[in-house]
Amino acid sequence: MTDAQWSHGRPMRRGQAWVRKHGEDVAVFNPDTDNLFHMNRSAFAIWELCDGNTSPEEMAGAVAELTSADQVQARQDVEMALVELSKLGLVENAGFD
Repeated sequence: MTDAQWSHGRPMRRGQAWVRKHGEDVAVFNPDTDNLFHMNRSAFAIWELCDGNTSPEEMAGAVAELTSADQVQARQDVEMALVELSKLGLVENAGFD
């Protein structure tokens, strides 16, 4: 899924992934694909916001607030993360606004 395809979507976590945290380290295991993914805190925070109800714009607002980034940069970061998480099979588009 390209970043443009997330414009009006509602990202949602896929499958029955489980999370393991140890200090600053976060790993997400996707049993559907039998893959383990290490995430930085930003990517993990975005993945957690993928609840099928939160829009990418709302995610960007949260990221901007937490990181003091401007809204444009936060939106780009969210879109890039969503594209990567989608490629990894960890999120899907639950619907459109």
